[in-house]
Amino acid sequence: MRAERTVDPHYRAVAPARHWAADRLAEAGIPPERRDLLVLLVSELVTNAVEHAWPPVILRVDVDDERIRVEATDSHRDEPVLRDAPPTDGGGRGVWLIDRLASDWGSQVDESGECKTVWFELRSDDHAGVTQFTA
Repeated sequence: MRAERTVDPHYRAVAPARHWAADRLAEAGIPPERRDLLVLLVSELVTNAVEHAWPPVILRVDVDDERIRVEATDSHRDEPVLRDAPPTDGGGRGVWLIDRLASDWGSQVDESGECKTVWFELRSDDHAGVTQFTA
């Protein structure tokens, strides 16, 4: 299953994008506990895209037997930075959460240098993120 949608470049678009992704994952038969983790990571990915990037933002969900891959493509070439946010910071943990809970993640600037894709994957055989998230 592969699906994509355009996300409005505003914080109000995060919840609808999250619900859309949850619906696609449910349609693909992803169990609720994995879906909850994935929706959390989708929320962080989309929030970063609308906060730090330029439109359009394209959200993609790709599910196969081996893994679930989620991508956000936007029109800004600056790649995300993994950092440890101090406990007093009100934000800045999106990439950190993705790094800790996904099987893999990364970003890539396209050949034109005008947009990038940030992605994460959760492999079918990787239950570490689910265990961490639900424990």
